[in-house]
Amino acid sequence: MSSILNIKRIKVTVGILASYLSMMILIACVDDPEVNPFGECGGPVKANATDVSLFYEPYSNNRHAIETDTVSIEDFNVYLRLAFETFSQSSHTGSFPGRAYALSCAPNLNFQNIEDISMILLESYGNIEAGTDISNLVTTHDDIKISDLKDFTGSTGLYRLTIAIQPENKSQLKTKTILQLKNGSEKIVESTSPVLLTN
Repeated sequence: MSSILNIKRIKVTVGILASYLSMMILIACVDDPEVNPFGECGGPVKANATDVSLFYEPYSNNRHAIETDTVSIEDFNVYLRLAFETFSQSSHTGSFPGRAYALSCAPNLNFQNIEDISMILLESYGNIEAGTDISNLVTTHDDIKISDLKDFTGSTGLYRLTIAIQPENKSQLKTKTILQLKNGSEKIVESTSPVLLTN
């Protein structure tokens, strides 16, 4: 008799834990009342950019390419990443601890404080001299020149860049990227690509 009661207690405990865990997952992943937990992601969130960085592909051996690597130009990609902090959240807060976003949803950010992004060559690259602002030769994955990039709404904070300059064999892209903020301050990153093989 006591073994039957113990089995029933275990089943009830497991059932309660499973129910509570299901509620926790649903509440944690649906932090915005506009989010459909079974489909679409929520609307954009207001954010301020706090820093800028560049990284390079290819990605191999669990890391991005760095300046000491040598890569084929066909495998080479440049990404610009904006670090950010959000300052508006939905007024809806669950009564359960923990906050998370659905894993399938990329950030959807409306940057409020970005004035401009520019890129300057620190050393000559292809037929372009050092010191040249190449912002009009660099386009995002949406085919917008970064010199024309003024709308930072609906952003993920990550931009794949295409540089319309043909490099020489075994050369490196050395740049200074400037994130100009509306308060007049700047975030600057100097970066060197891997060695690029063009033939």
